[in-house]
Amino acid sequence: MWFLYFIIVVLFVLAVTDLVVGVSNDAVNFLNSAIGSQVASFRTIILIASLGVIAGAVFSSGIMEVARTGIFRPQFFTLDKILMVFLAVMLTDVVLLDVFNTLGLPTSTTVSVVFELLGASLMAGILFTFEKQDSAGTMLQYINTSGVFTIVSGIFLSIFIAFSSGTAVQYCCRLLFTFRYERRVERYGAVFAGAGGAAIIYFLLIKGLRGTTLVSDAVSVWVSNHLLLLMTGMFAGISILAFILQRVWQVNPLRLVVLLGTFSLAMAFAGNDLVNFIGVPITGYLAFVHWYGSGIPAENFYMDYLAGNDVVVPNYMLLLAGIIMAVTLWVSSKARNVTETEVKLASQQDGDERFQPNAVSRSIVKTSLLMASFFRLLVPRTVRRHYDLSFEKSRMRQATLVLNKPAFDLVRASVNLVLASSIIAVATSYKLPLSTTYVSFMVAMGTSLADKAWGRETAVYRVAGVLSVVGGWLITALIAFGVSALFVFILIQGGVVGSFLLLSFVFIYIILSHIFFAREVQQRSRQSKRLELLQESDKDIYSASRVKVAGHLRVVARHYDNILQALSRFDPDAADSEYRVLQELEQYGIKLRSQSIRYIKNLTVNDTRSAQVLLYSSDLMEDLLSSLVKLGEECRHYIHNLHEEPHADFVRISEELRFKMQAFLQLVVRTVEVADFENLQKVKTVRDDARNFINDQLDRCMRSIQHDKPATRYAVLQTTVLLQSRDILAVTLRIFQLYRKYEKL
Repeated sequence: MWFLYFIIVVLFVLAVTDLVVGVSNDAVNFLNSAIGSQVASFRTIILIASLGVIAGAVFSSGIMEVARTGIFRPQFFTLDKILMVFLAVMLTDVVLLDVFNTLGLPTSTTVSVVFELLGASLMAGILFTFEKQDSAGTMLQYINTSGVFTIVSGIFLSIFIAFSSGTAVQYCCRLLFTFRYERRVERYGAVFAGAGGAAIIYFLLIKGLRGTTLVSDAVSVWVSNHLLLLMTGMFAGISILAFILQRVWQVNPLRLVVLLGTFSLAMAFAGNDLVNFIGVPITGYLAFVHWYGSGIPAENFYMDYLAGNDVVVPNYMLLLAGIIMAVTLWVSSKARNVTETEVKLASQQDGDERFQPNAVSRSIVKTSLLMASFFRLLVPRTVRRHYDLSFEKSRMRQATLVLNKPAFDLVRASVNLVLASSIIAVATSYKLPLSTTYVSFMVAMGTSLADKAWGRETAVYRVAGVLSVVGGWLITALIAFGVSALFVFILIQGGVVGSFLLLSFVFIYIILSHIFFAREVQQRSRQSKRLELLQESDKDIYSASRVKVAGHLRVVARHYDNILQALSRFDPDAADSEYRVLQELEQYGIKLRSQSIRYIKNLTVNDTRSAQVLLYSSDLMEDLLSSLVKLGEECRHYIHNLHEEPHADFVRISEELRFKMQAFLQLVVRTVEVADFENLQKVKTVRDDARNFINDQLDRCMRSIQHDKPATRYAVLQTTVLLQSRDILAVTLRIFQLYRKYEKL
């Protein structure tokens, strides 16, 4: 008896945890359009989304069929077995969603819970069959095969519907508004806002009335009988409101659509996906309450109650769940991590791509280009001209810098939200647990394609990203099925001991995951700050670049010193630590070049001085970091492969080299930092001292190689240290001379 009480308590704890990790993953579905278009401040967007989530949760009663009869047949299970199934499902869901959140990949909470229930119930049915010594043919009686097929086919069909409708609708809207949509919005914006707002309210409030206990049947019938009148009134009312806001307060009607769409999509998300987070625990709780006091042992009490009765969730539970989800939106850094992935894949701007291209993405892009060229020949020239004018991007604003540009405009954000919320709300009204992630993501990708966001500059990267996300969805189903089956096997066969061990493992994993992710967020924040050249109020690119590069040189000097010290001590741990940092620095050098190009694109045409400084300094820093990485890689390789420890003579040489290099590097750092370029002769003197020392040691090394015949690896190590040090010396002087030259312009 006490163990059943314990399971119910754990289910509710896991329900809260699942709400947190689930919202962290699904926040991308209703936040990406508002955040990507920068329709309002981040706090305003989160506030509107929070209100939508709470409203959607309250209106979601009556959609617990997935946990009740959608996947399996509860009447064939006893209470103890069904609680084990539910516990396995919740443990799997928490771990699986947290893994995807950490990776920053949006996955489907609907698909995960469907396949978790399928895997756990099938394994429990197999074990129960053996326990009762029934025939093997009875194993499938535990699974609702027709329900599984309907749900799964509906989920995957939504991928095609969402993508194709997103592409078609966005194409038409872009032809209407174009990218230079200010004048078109003045003409059609209010009407567009009225149509979009009416569609949103129709699907959410009218279709959403089905299944909720907050509205009486009489009200629902009245709404159905006066549907045309209500829709006309909503269209007219929203259009008039948008027109007044536009004319009197100069409010863009598209902003109204995006904010209303954010609220509605958050509401649709909560109404559809809440079952994925709390449906299983609440169903388990209601089953426990029905059994309690019956006097029948749990292992003999069959769940006919779940098979024959609707599971209606109390409204206070729904409200509490909505509040937990809303709070998660404000505090979860993992939610922002997942949102960032989808916004970057849909961005109209080129930038650092998160995914690397592969053979499949290249083939898809190449085929698409060939097909586009073929169809272009079939389209009349006048039609092509109108198309090209409608899809002409706005010219870059001729200012010194344009920072933090929106990933896409309000036209696309409006289409994303109206279309996705409509599809999701229709499915919810018919009790279909549609994947909000699949719909939202594929609508966003379809509108991106229609907007030509996947141009020659970014196509292979974006397609690779979409393939990675979609591949992750398929993997989600397989992992959810397999892990939940394994977990229920451990719970049933392991009994109390197995249950406690599994629970301990899951909770320890969650704690460690959040600790490591917090560290990763801090590290990523530091890396992004390195690439921020200017603050918005700072217009002196030359000075900002000079100060940044001086800081980078100080970092190079520190890690150069650490590498040679690790080599002298023959310390593998120190060599490993330095090499990991150096690899990050090398990637930073590559990103620095791309970031510099983007800054240059946004400079005024006549600002050649700043453009040259940005380009040449980033190129020199990339060369410097490349030499440093080669040095660190050779030292680490030598130490880890247990080659002969450096002789005392070479240790003495490396220590003297380290001292001379530090003298030069620190001198250049101080000089560049304060722009004191009058001491050129002093810099060259210190440089010559270090360079002459390196050249002398290289001559000695070559004589030693010819006469003493040292081990090849040892000779490679010696020459690598000296040659890469000389390269670092030369590039650092070139950085000094670069800023000295442009300081005088």
